[in-house]
Amino acid sequence: MNIIRNIMKYRFVVILLGLFISVCQLSASSVGDVGSVRQQKDDKQKEINRTSSQIDDTNKKIARQLNSLRSVEADITSQEKLIASLKKQLDDIGRQTAVVEDSITIINKRLEELRRSYANAVRKVHAHSSSFDRLMFIFSANSFHEAYRRMRYMKQFQKWRKRNTDEINEQVQLLEKKKTDLERLKKQKTDNLTAQQRAKFDLEGQKSKHNELITGLRRQGKQLQTTLAEQQRQMEALDRELDRLIAEEQRRIAEEEERRRKEEERRRIAEEQAAAEWRRQEEASQEVVPPKEEKPAEPEPERVEKPHAEPVEHGRAPELPPAERTFKGSFESNKGRLLFPVTGDYKIVGTFGQHRHPDLKYVKVNNNGIDIEAQPGAVARAIFDGTVSAIFPQDGYHTVVMVRHGKYLSIYVNLSEIYVRKGEVIKAGHAVGKVYSDPEDNGRTILHFEVRKEKEKLDPQQWVK
Repeated sequence: MNIIRNIMKYRFVVILLGLFISVCQLSASSVGDVGSVRQQKDDKQKEINRTSSQIDDTNKKIARQLNSLRSVEADITSQEKLIASLKKQLDDIGRQTAVVEDSITIINKRLEELRRSYANAVRKVHAHSSSFDRLMFIFSANSFHEAYRRMRYMKQFQKWRKRNTDEINEQVQLLEKKKTDLERLKKQKTDNLTAQQRAKFDLEGQKSKHNELITGLRRQGKQLQTTLAEQQRQMEALDRELDRLIAEEQRRIAEEEERRRKEEERRRIAEEQAAAEWRRQEEASQEVVPPKEEKPAEPEPERVEKPHAEPVEHGRAPELPPAERTFKGSFESNKGRLLFPVTGDYKIVGTFGQHRHPDLKYVKVNNNGIDIEAQPGAVARAIFDGTVSAIFPQDGYHTVVMVRHGKYLSIYVNLSEIYVRKGEVIKAGHAVGKVYSDPEDNGRTILHFEVRKEKEKLDPQQWVK
């Protein structure tokens, strides 16, 4: 019995030991599985981050390529205009050269006639060339009347000779001037042809670069469409924000005008009541009535506007050169001659309106203003006198400044530094802000600029010069 009991105890201990070992192995296996899952999760997150970073880099690369494409297209347009202008100048030079050559031919013929006439006349009077011969020619006349005629002939010949000599000298001088003009025109023609060849060479290089960019962008069709969609989203967001601000400003202006109208109405009624009271007192009896003590008017509570939160710190405005033109009249009356909104060299890389890209057929461009590529450090300036009505940050565009000119607005987009404050009254040419230079795009500096009549979008190129 004891043996059986001992055997049973031994088996129970063995079973417990086996269960303990199994639990330990299972626990170790579970710990290993959890660690493996965590490692896989970390690896997956790293892969997601890496993929996201690659997509972001690709989008930035495509955006840079699009900016380069727009810049090259602007250069191509500029070079084509330059070549056309040079060709026109060359045609003008050709016409001027033909006129000068005809003039030289005419002058040469006239000189030949004058010299031949002069030589013939001189030969005829050669026998009377000395003073003694001239006297003998006069006194050898058969009568006094004939002597007088001979004397007059000699005087007239001397005058004719002087006139003829003067005219020959004038024609010689004119001929020299025409020859100088001809040489100048020939040099202009040579310089023009050289400039044309250089412009055509540059144009070919730009077209080659243009084709490379187009080919590269076409290969990235899906990513390109994603980037363009994001740019369009940012443009639409900017448009909505501008519309909202303009509507809010219109409402505020309308409320202000209504308040002024009511104030004027109250003032008019008060003046009429005061006049009526004065007439009543004049018509009343002489009874002295103590003046009614009027309560002092309670001051109207001041309207406390919420402080405007500036999106960026205001820098010190640089000293810009004085505006190259002055203005008289309204914003509208100066259409076509308002100041250009940036300082320094620039080129327009994005025009106003909706149009399809000439090479990327599926790309549709909708621009509410113009895009101006300027030099790094360029400053945006006010195109006309006005009041700063809004300053706000905008996704994809850094900081935006809106200036009101009566019913018209000028809008300066993509500024990195601001030199004005909301409500500030500024003059034409005043520095508004520094245009943002993108360090990831070789410092490319692009100002997006708009002109509006309230919410109506206008083509800025028809307004600025």
